Amino acid sequence: MINNEQGKTPQVRVEELWKVFSYGMTNPVEALRGVDLTIEKGERVVVMGPSGAGKSTLLQIIGTLDKPSRG
Repeated sequence: MINNEQGKTPQVRVEELWKVFSYGMTNPVEALRGVDLTIEKGERVVVMGPSGAGKSTLLQIIGTLDKPSRG
């Protein structure tokens, strides 16, 4: 169990999260590169960024719909 500075256990925590898509491509696409994220209980979070930034990929991994490449 990981606790933060206040001694609370986070609701969501990811460390060094990577997702690489390489479906036979010569140049793999790194959708997520070393993402660190902690969300505390009761905290509201917005994920923003341009198209192709990895927002949906991050949420799919957090929601266990996809697996990370590492992390």
